[in-house]
Amino acid sequence: MARDGVTFEQVEAAADALVGEGLAPGIRAVRERLGNTGSPNTIQKHLAKWRDLRPSAAAPTANLPAGILSAIAQEIERAAAQARAETGARLVLAQAEVAELATAGEALEAERETLSALAGELARERDTLAGKAAEQAQAVERQAREIERERHAAEAARIELAQGRLRSEAQAEKLAEQAAEVLRLRDALEASQRASQQAGQDAAVLAAKLEASERRAGEIEAREQAAQVRAAEAEKQSQATARELADARVREQACQARLEGAARELEALRGRKPGEQAKAKPRAGKARNMDIIEDA
Repeated sequence: MARDGVTFEQVEAAADALVGEGLAPGIRAVRERLGNTGSPNTIQKHLAKWRDLRPSAAAPTANLPAGILSAIAQEIERAAAQARAETGARLVLAQAEVAELATAGEALEAERETLSALAGELARERDTLAGKAAEQAQAVERQAREIERERHAAEAARIELAQGRLRSEAQAEKLAEQAAEVLRLRDALEASQRASQQAGQDAAVLAAKLEASERRAGEIEAREQAAQVRAAEAEKQSQATARELADARVREQACQARLEGAARELEALRGRKPGEQAKAKPRAGKARNMDIIEDA
């Protein structure tokens, strides 16, 4: 992973700190002050910018006293000497930096070649690993499909087992129901057989009763026929008795009429004289004899 580059502010702070400590702000010193981080090229670029921005000595004005101008001239000479010394130091430092940059460039080139070779090896290893990863992915996919098939098969087997268990339980319940039904039918058959035997016995009793009833019916029918004959005879006798009664009533009415006539005649005789009663008696006796003859 690439590291983040150092900023100008970091390089500036490190260079000012080195100058404050009386040390030359070279690339290696700044890099060490930054914690051995940052590219030497980047540090060198920031150091060049830092040097360009450093303040230079101001030029003296012409309207100053001679003593001040002499002092200024001396100061300028001293500053110039110092500047030449600094320039020489900077040149030496620049040459050293150039040497350092050359050394760093050679190291970077060697590192680049090493990294390039390493990158080639990593690329080959990546391709190899990619192929192995693809093969492993295919193998994993095959194993996943196989596991899925096995899972489906296991699930189907579990479902089949559960269905078989349910069918077994249903068959067991059905067999128990059939056994109970067989027992019930056996009991019903035994009850039916007992009922059949009882029905046979009842049928025999009923047949005997029917035969007796038929005999009694025959007897009753004969009795009814005899009763009908007797009734017919009684009807005839009743009709004859009714006729006899009617005749008896007629005779009774006739007798009643004769008795009333005799009573009137008797009353009439009671009102007559004795000689007339003696004459009338034979006639009354004769009349009674005639009535008896008529009744007979």
